[in-house]
Amino acid sequence: MKNILEFIKRSSTVFVLALFFVLFLNGNLPKTLQIEAFLVLLLSILVDIRNFNMFNRILDSNRKLQYIDELASAMRHSVKLKEVLELVMKNLTSELGYDRVLVFSFEHRGYKKDVLVPMAGLNMPMDRLENFYFKYDKAEDIVPKSAIDKKPYIVKNGREDHRCSQSFVELLDLEEYVVIPMISKSLIVGVLLADNRFNNRKIQESDLTPLAMFSNHGAMAIENARLYEKIEALAVTDGLTQVYNHRYFQDALKAELNRLERYSKEKSESVSLMMLDIDNFKKYNDIYGHQSGDAVLTEIGLILKGLSRKVDIVARYGGEEFVVMMPATPKEGAAIFAERVRAGIETYKFEMRDGQLLHVTVSVGVSTYSTDAKTPQALIELADKCLYRAKSEGKNRVCIS
Repeated sequence: MKNILEFIKRSSTVFVLALFFVLFLNGNLPKTLQIEAFLVLLLSILVDIRNFNMFNRILDSNRKLQYIDELASAMRHSVKLKEVLELVMKNLTSELGYDRVLVFSFEHRGYKKDVLVPMAGLNMPMDRLENFYFKYDKAEDIVPKSAIDKKPYIVKNGREDHRCSQSFVELLDLEEYVVIPMISKSLIVGVLLADNRFNNRKIQESDLTPLAMFSNHGAMAIENARLYEKIEALAVTDGLTQVYNHRYFQDALKAELNRLERYSKEKSESVSLMMLDIDNFKKYNDIYGHQSGDAVLTEIGLILKGLSRKVDIVARYGGEEFVVMMPATPKEGAAIFAERVRAGIETYKFEMRDGQLLHVTVSVGVSTYSTDAKTPQALIELADKCLYRAKSEGKNRVCIS
C-alpha cells in the first residue's frame, strides 16, 4: 500500500520533471521560458500533494467506516448492557482516537420530566457525576439540546460557549468536545460526549460522519441489550415499581437463612426484615385515581432502592406493601434504617401529573433473625404483626418486634 501511495504521489510530476530538466539544461532557451517551466513543475507538485492528501483522507474515512461496520456486528452479538457500553467506550478511544468518553442514558421517571443521566464513562471522573443529570430541556445544556435536535455539535470552547452549562464544564474540566445523539429507530437512546483532553487533537467537522454512524450503531446495540435484560428481569421484577417481586423475595430470604444455618461461623449474625404499608392508600386511588396511586407506588419503590444498600433486597410484597431484607443487619441497625425510610417518605414531595403535591406516610414493622424468629415464614409473620401494630397505634410510625 505504501508503494502504491508513493507511486500515486509521484506519477503525475515525473513527466513535468523531465520537461523541466530538458528546458533548464538548454542554455539557449529564454530565461522566461525556464521560469515558466519551473512554475509548471511547482504547480504540478502542489496539485499532486493536494490529491495525495485527499486520497489519504478517503482511505482513512473508508477504514473508519469499515471498522464501524465490523464493530456494529460485534455489538449486535453482545447481549449484556455492560459489555456493550465497554465496547462503545473502548473503541471510541482506541480506534477513533478520543481520550475521554461519557455516555448519557435517556430515562423517563414517572410524571417527572425526562432526563439524561450519565450511564458510563471512560477516563472520566464518574464519582463527581453520581447524582448528576440533565433535564430534557434545550436550555439546560448542549447535551440535551443535541438529543432534542437530533444533531451532533462540536464545542470549541466550553467556557465561552453560551450553550454549555458552566457548572457541568467545570465539573469535567471540559474545553473542546463533541456531543452526538444516540438514535435507534428514530428514538433517542442517549447522548455520547467525547473529547481529546490529553492528546489535544482538534475535532473537525469531518469527524462527525463516522461518529454519527458509530453512535447510531451503539444506540441499537444498547437497545438490544436493554431488551434482553428486561426480558431476564421480568421473571424477578415487579412490572410497576421495578423492585423485586414477591416470589424472588421469598426465594432470596430462604436462601439467605439457609446460608446462615449452614455456613455462618458467627452464630450472632443477623438478618433483619422491614415490612411497610402505605397509610390510607385507598384514599389516593379513590380521590386522585388509580394512575396517581400507581405513581405513588413507583416513587416509593425508587425511594427504597435509593436508601438501601446493594446487598439489600427490596421487593413489592403485594398491593401497597413493600418489604426489605437486610443481610448482616442487627435489630438496632434495622430500626435506624426503618425510621430513615419512614421519615424520608413523609418529607418526600409526591408530584402528580397536574402538579399537585401529595402527603404520603407509611407504617413499618421490623423483625430480626435469629433473635425473633428462625424460619422465613415466622420472620415474615412477625414483621407483619409489627406493621399492623404500627397501624393500630396511629400510623406513620415504626414498630419493632
